[in-house]
Amino acid sequence: MNIVKKILFQNKQWSEGRFKTFGFKRDIFEKVWRDLNTKLIALITGPRRVGKSVLLKQIANELIVSKKISPKQILFYEFAQNDDEDTIWDVFEYFTKEMADPRLPIFIFFDEIQYVNGYESMIKNIYDNQDSCKIFITGSLSLSYKKRMSESLTGRFFSYKLFPLNFLEFIKLHKPSSLDIYNKTIKEDDKFKREYQLSILNADFREFLISGRYPEAFGLSSEQNKIYLSNIINQSLNEDAYAYFRIEKPSIMNSLFEYIRQNNGGLLSINKLSSLTGSSNKTISTYLDILELMGIVYIVYNSTNPLIKNQSSKKAYINSSFAFDNTKLDVSTALGFAVESYILERLLEKGEIVTFWRKREKEIDFLIPSKKIGYEIKFRPNVPTLKHAIKDYEIETVSLNEKVPACLF
Repeated sequence: MNIVKKILFQNKQWSEGRFKTFGFKRDIFEKVWRDLNTKLIALITGPRRVGKSVLLKQIANELIVSKKISPKQILFYEFAQNDDEDTIWDVFEYFTKEMADPRLPIFIFFDEIQYVNGYESMIKNIYDNQDSCKIFITGSLSLSYKKRMSESLTGRFFSYKLFPLNFLEFIKLHKPSSLDIYNKTIKEDDKFKREYQLSILNADFREFLISGRYPEAFGLSSEQNKIYLSNIINQSLNEDAYAYFRIEKPSIMNSLFEYIRQNNGGLLSINKLSSLTGSSNKTISTYLDILELMGIVYIVYNSTNPLIKNQSSKKAYINSSFAFDNTKLDVSTALGFAVESYILERLLEKGEIVTFWRKREKEIDFLIPSKKIGYEIKFRPNVPTLKHAIKDYEIETVSLNEKVPACLF
């Protein structure tokens, strides 16, 4: 298929008036939409299949409907492996010469831009030289390109991170009958009513965690869901990791992922992992960075000081979508792992800098230094809390039925 056919195929709004896409809007939609009036590039990152392409098309449709932008002033293009810088220019040139009215603003949506090596210079060129142009770009990684973006496009972009569905989004999309209970539970003061309401919500919450939290996965059978999530993991570890980073030992990457999945929230020892896999410390550190960049693992440090961060102890958490699909763990442990990861994702989704606290055998899972708040995630009875462990910090307990229930976090 030549480039013109690809452009026309991906831009059906030129002939049909708008994009055909999912109607449900994620929470992040409003954040991106609020920044529409700035010229700054909107950079949207997130793991595979989390809904970045849908988000772009929803924004484009909203421009057409509420801002009365002509569909011919909007360009969408999804890049693929082996596309190069010339592809960006060819797509942009066709759009500006053959479709868009040069007297009116244009809106450019470039999807999966990380496939194009050296894309930064082309985006910078368009940004600096094209009048009345708003650019949106997405990538399946927090990307090594984040550093390149910062270097090449300093002061030219806003960054947004799209995570898998949160529980409220899940309810709105798949359990609308539970939305009223969700809203009542947040405000409920009566202990017994609240416990009853939480029992209903926790049943939905369990289903939510098991399903994998990907918009496309809901409605699949248990077996289909396992295959779906397994495909995402395999594509990330074996295709993306090689295509973007040229890793030489994919088996080690897979071993690291499985180790973290079995030891979610555990302290990481580079020396131990190096010994277990027969690899160098440098290789292990690099592969951990890649897992984090791909959004399937999160690293939490016990320090926010960048000068000592690399020397500080750290913990690794699996993306909560993959925490429950773990046949080597009992259901209760897998549930605890999934909830821990979910709470971390919610904090990261809110833009928080998250650390942890550990002293001897005592530990607080997540600290928010900027707000002097800490969170203990507890799913075992009779485990003492550490409410007064850190001076000036308010420590809250998160579980299924505590004052801070995981499903309402």
